[in-house]
Amino acid sequence: MNRKKVYKVILILLRDLLILVLIGNMIAIFTIPRELWSVETVLSNCIFSVALGYPAWKGMIWITMILERRIPWLKSPIKRVVYQVVAMTLFSGLIIFMGFSIWIKLTEGLSFRSVMEYIIPSLKVVYIFLFLSLLLGNAMLFFKNWKEAAIQQEELKRAHLALQYQSLKDQVRPHFLFNSLSSLATLINTDTERATQFVHKLSDVYRYVLEQRENELVPLKDELKFLEDYIFLQKIRFGNNLQVENNLELDRNRLVIPLSLQMLVENAIKHNEISTEHPLVIGITSTGNGHVIVKNNLQRRVVSEPSPGTGLENLRKQITWFSDDPLLVQEEADAFIVRMPTIAT
Repeated sequence: MNRKKVYKVILILLRDLLILVLIGNMIAIFTIPRELWSVETVLSNCIFSVALGYPAWKGMIWITMILERRIPWLKSPIKRVVYQVVAMTLFSGLIIFMGFSIWIKLTEGLSFRSVMEYIIPSLKVVYIFLFLSLLLGNAMLFFKNWKEAAIQQEELKRAHLALQYQSLKDQVRPHFLFNSLSSLATLINTDTERATQFVHKLSDVYRYVLEQRENELVPLKDELKFLEDYIFLQKIRFGNNLQVENNLELDRNRLVIPLSLQMLVENAIKHNEISTEHPLVIGITSTGNGHVIVKNNLQRRVVSEPSPGTGLENLRKQITWFSDDPLLVQEEADAFIVRMPTIAT
């Protein structure tokens, strides 16, 4: 550690001790009777403020940080209050007990009762200081979290809108429409019944995209129905060269980000060669802890469609908001794998 860091640590320590001394004596003005004030009283307040206040202050910060990681204010406020009060009460009791023990050992010849009578006024200072520190510290932490949550909510909305816009843009881009209309024209001349089915599926795809613009989560069963319609359209174009195997074993009422599964399948179709010599196989499976896995054999196109890579990033941001499990993307020599968590209802 260089000198600048040492000086900085010392200055911070002195600042903290000065704050404790000032707060302790300011509170003592309102808690200690005027006739008890003396130089010894001021020194006693200073010693108590530092000896008990500093470990209490740092200990409360440490406890608050642990509780914030395990029980955030914004997710479980009532549970957090209970745990916070219990933890702080036990911790402050431990600090005060240790302070009493040290005081009694240092004051030989004084009884416990006389020590208690002497330090009761200072003890009031300690308790008020602990209470104010707890109140102020947690109030600052709550508003900090509230501000961060508001920013994250805005980022979530932007990511949600970006994902919906990207999906809608992919569906209405001329290339997709041209392929769909070409497939429809072929079906009209060869299989009118399937052509009618194609039109219904195409309209369902657009309807779903438009209906889900305002939704942050949808049931897995709705997303799978949409994915089924989308795959139907693509298989009319690619035939058996595109193989999608759905082996999901999850509760269909679990929730997912709208258009997420379709986007993962579309990315595989968009960036890989699909031909008789190189059919594209997309597998959709699940894990026992509620994850959906989308895996495809990797056979990148020589000239792939340009992609800014924002689809997966926007999906990752949305999932982070709703789940502690992240979106995992893994590229192997011959496979591309995405593991996406679902949310229990």
